Amino acid sequence: MNREKNRNMDEGPMPHRGGKGDHLLEELAEKGMLLFVGSVNCLRHKPYRRIGVLMREGRAALLCPSMSDFSSGRYLNQIVEALAELSREHGEKRFVIACGCQWVILSTDSELLKERVKREYDIDLTVFEDAHLEFGDHE
Repeated sequence: MNREKNRNMDEGPMPHRGGKGDHLLEELAEKGMLLFVGSVNCLRHKPYRRIGVLMREGRAALLCPSMSDFSSGRYLNQIVEALAELSREHGEKRFVIACGCQWVILSTDSELLKERVKREYDIDLTVFEDAHLEFGDHE
């Protein structure tokens, strides 16, 4: 039986694959509640396996817009709505977005988004735009 294939997804990184991506989610979540924004397919990348632990602790959430949401720009309003809802539910005012490659491909204006959520909801937002590259298995 292949041990690696049958590991519990909460056990953390595979022993033979190190790299800064292995602990990046934890580091980002220390800066505020983590919101992953990207395709559900992005969650197959190895560091996202630990996002379930952060979600159970109330330190992370997922927003997986459809391709039509991305292509139409609806994902921007979905992000704002998700941040506002999470802020109300968790009493959190600091958020970190880890994003999939769609964010970069569409040239999402992170600064404009940060200004909007600060103005409308007094939320401090950090956007980690390189999350899709830092997670080791894109090498």
